[in-house]
Amino acid sequence: MKAQFYILFFISTFFAFANLGDSVESVALNDKLLHMLGFIFLSISAYLSQNFTRQRQIFFFLVSYALIIEIIQFFLPYRNYSNLDLIADLIGIISGLILVKIMNFLVKNY
Repeated sequence: MKAQFYILFFISTFFAFANLGDSVESVALNDKLLHMLGFIFLSISAYLSQNFTRQRQIFFFLVSYALIIEIIQFFLPYRNYSNLDLIADLIGIISGLILVKIMNFLVKNY
C-alpha cells in the first residue's frame, strides 16, 4: 500500500505542474471536481499506506501539499493560483478522511 500512495502522490504532482493547455481551464466545474476526487483518493491512500500514525497528520500533510502546489502554480506562466482550487482540495481531504472513518466503523462493527 505504501507504493500505491507514492505512485498516486507523484502522478498528482505531475498533473499539478504539467502544461495542459487551455482545454482544462475552460471547464471550471470539472477542474474543481478533479481536485476534490484527487484529494479524496490521496487521503484514503495516505491512510492505507500507514505512513502516518494519525489522521491529523494526513490532514496537515495534504493541506500543506495543496498549498505548496498552488503557490508554485502562481509562479508558472502556464498555470494560475486559485483559492477555489484550495477549497476543492480541502473538501476532498475532509471527505476522504470522513470516508476512512466510515470504513473503519463498518469494519469494526460488521
